[in-house]
Amino acid sequence: AIAKEGGIEAVVSAMQQHEGSAAVQEKACGALHSLACHNDNNRIAIARAGGIEAVITAMRRHEESVGVQNQACGALWNLSVNNGNAIAIAKGGGIRVIASTMKTHKNSAKVQAKACGALRNLACHNDDNTITITPTQSGDTRIAIVMSLSHAVS
Repeated sequence: AIAKEGGIEAVVSAMQQHEGSAAVQEKACGALHSLACHNDNNRIAIARAGGIEAVITAMRRHEESVGVQNQACGALWNLSVNNGNAIAIAKGGGIRVIASTMKTHKNSAKVQAKACGALRNLACHNDDNTITITPTQSGDTRIAIVMSLSHAVS
């Protein structure tokens, strides 16, 4: 119902109009995170509305905000379930931004878990993304990714 009433476009528009507000970005990323959960139609609609770019922009602009990073990684995690979105996230610099936030917020278990989930989805069934992810990471992050991938397979 939210998507049909223009909710996705409204959220992305708010993100674009209030790029400097960490509070707006955190809540908007949280909304996209929820809307993309278990709903491929919403995942596609979010991508079409510019949601992937808006989330990555929020991560770059508010790199010190654990709240923005937590919700943004959750949004990318859910969005990256769709293979087309996974490609768009990688092409938009999402892998590098996720790796950066893992370093910046290494003490936040929530950020680490959502970031690993996103990287797992980005690597799953996509050799180009797997190659991109591996050299970008520090040793500790590689271990976390490998552990995350091994749980996805088992």
